[in-house]
Amino acid sequence: MKSRTLMEFTVDVAHPVGELSAVISEILGVHADSRLEILRGLDTVIGEAIVQLEQSEGTNINDGNN
Repeated sequence: MKSRTLMEFTVDVAHPVGELSAVISEILGVHADSRLEILRGLDTVIGEAIVQLEQSEGTNINDGNN
């Protein structure tokens, strides 16, 4: 049998940035040895999501036309 530790969160979607930040902080607190790896992974996923969203909207964060 595999043992796992789970966390459950209730997220107020009316305040997404603060709520997601709090969840990330809690996860990082549990994984102190791999914080940088986790943050780099999130950076990659978020960066890719931004690029996809910009492409679908026809904008680019670096072109000054936002």
